[in-house]
Amino acid sequence: MSNRKREQKPTEVHTNGGAYVRGSVHTNGGDFVGRDKIVQAGERGVAIGGNVSGSTITTGDGNMIGPNEVHQIFAPVYEAIARADRPAQEKDDLRAEVQEIEAAVQQPQVEEGWLGRRLRNLKRMAPDIAEVLLAGLTGPQAVVSETVRKIAAKARAEGE
Repeated sequence: MSNRKREQKPTEVHTNGGAYVRGSVHTNGGDFVGRDKIVQAGERGVAIGGNVSGSTITTGDGNMIGPNEVHQIFAPVYEAIARADRPAQEKDDLRAEVQEIEAAVQQPQVEEGWLGRRLRNLKRMAPDIAEVLLAGLTGPQAVVSETVRKIAAKARAEGE
């Protein structure tokens, strides 16, 4: 017998655009998808993939939530700050505080403690401005998460 190793020809694989994996694949319970995976949200569901910051989100029933809808809640707040009889520096501080809150409520997950503190702080700084914001966040037209709505309702109820 010969001790020579057999020469192996390179393996040719034709996937027609699909994935090829040689060896084991461990997905830890997730899906292994060779190309595009189509996900349907179903009734009143929301399907999100990738970075959607600043995007419009469409729910399963056709409702759309985007930056413009959230800004509609905050526009009256900025108008109230502009009309307020306060020093310019205080108006700048209020505007910065509200901008941080606006950015936070647009995030998919809100840090409840942080948002609660910010809303209470705004209520102490400018109760009139806070009331405009809290009314917008708790109103029936508010396009914010249920978590944000509950935090705002709690802040609104405190001190009444």
